[in-house]
Amino acid sequence: MKDLKLYILYTGCITLPKGHMTPGTADAAEIITFPAYCYLIDHPKGKVLVDCGMNHGGPAAVREEDVVVNRLAEIGVMPDDIKYVVLSHMHIDHAAYMTSFPNATFVVRKEELKTAWWPEECEKGYCFPDYKDTRDYKYIQPIDEEQFDLFLDGSVVLIDTKGHTRGHQSVLLDLEETGKVCLVADAASFRENMDEMVLPGFCSLPWEALRSLRKLKHLEEEGYWLVFGHDIPQKETLKLSPEFYQ
Repeated sequence: MKDLKLYILYTGCITLPKGHMTPGTADAAEIITFPAYCYLIDHPKGKVLVDCGMNHGGPAAVREEDVVVNRLAEIGVMPDDIKYVVLSHMHIDHAAYMTSFPNATFVVRKEELKTAWWPEECEKGYCFPDYKDTRDYKYIQPIDEEQFDLFLDGSVVLIDTKGHTRGHQSVLLDLEETGKVCLVADAASFRENMDEMVLPGFCSLPWEALRSLRKLKHLEEEGYWLVFGHDIPQKETLKLSPEFYQ
């Protein structure tokens, strides 16, 4: 689509055993450091933030400049400029700064909201204090399997990629120069997850996660460029903000 832009915002890094992302692999005990991102989609009808970043602490290293509102300020965007906040899911590294955007409309799968507010004991990765004050925010809640066309023009479409969490979603973009793009998030944190069909860590729905990996593989085969949630080699090839894709 003409005049559509994508900014990739680097929001820090995480250091953990590799098995947290690719459980069961031979090198699962290896300690690795991998990047984290948010994304700004600049659409003629409004700005869309995909995910809200993470706080510094524990395995996460977040410098002041990595905080999502500061990354946005670097490109002249203030919190009140954001029309929609799309959450791929509400894990600790994706939803930490929801309260920085109280005037935006949040687009979160209904199952994800339910899970984030009341996860089962086996569902790790949520940090309730980060979003406990967002109950009365404005939400759009796509349901299971729904393909949600955000601007009703085919340029920003949210697809169901549940498995990693019960309400995980990925974002499809149609950029004029770059072409078809999929912001995968943690449906496949690493390319290895998809290439080797290794389920993501903290997997709520294993069979659905496998189905989502196959869906991503099909997208790539049909010409989509996949931006993985935390892939280490891919970081070296990405244009990070203030540069952008169009």
